[in-house]
Amino acid sequence: MRKQFRDGDTMIAVETAPAVIDFQAIVDATEIVEDHEETMTPWDHCDGFEHDYIERPGSLEHVDNPRDMQGWGRTWDRGESFVITLKNDDYGIYQHMRARGATRQVAREAVALERRRTLAQIVKWYSEGWQWYGVKCEFTVLDDVYEASVWGVDDFDYASRDVVDEIAGEVAYQLEKAGYTVTGKPEARRPWEATTREHKKAMLERRLLEQSWAGEFSRK
Repeated sequence: MRKQFRDGDTMIAVETAPAVIDFQAIVDATEIVEDHEETMTPWDHCDGFEHDYIERPGSLEHVDNPRDMQGWGRTWDRGESFVITLKNDDYGIYQHMRARGATRQVAREAVALERRRTLAQIVKWYSEGWQWYGVKCEFTVLDDVYEASVWGVDDFDYASRDVVDEIAGEVAYQLEKAGYTVTGKPEARRPWEATTREHKKAMLERRLLEQSWAGEFSRK
């Protein structure tokens, strides 16, 4: 709101804005955009995806090794057949779980599960391509701009589910430091809390796996 009044020969303009801001308004000002500056491949961007790429002309029918079948694919841009083999043996999972009471079988199953997930993700990147995203927010009050951003996010769902709230939260923090009150902020989530159906399913699987330590597998 802009107010004007006269003081002698001078016109004075005063602009006012609400001191209370709803967090959703900050979220609405936050957007996900394509990051055209990021040039790294996703497997080089994060740890744990070290692998070998082997050209393997032909189709899946020509792959005899069951392990190679899991890593077989065809590149999205060249149509080139390949097989991916992982460099990491167990990512330290086996010893970690054994040290915490897991049986050898349970620990091996956990390693196999993680290897399958990692291999499937790498094959998907080569086969379907990938896209980098940025999440940014510019919130203007009384001509002051409060902004925050993050770049190099390789998962749109993660960006929209988690990163948007994080960036909006950073802007809310800046506004509060400037004297505003931000209402409706979500409670801070702990990293291990489930936020989606997939996360809840993964958490349930981990809990069942942990419970099996004292059950059937512990007698083997």
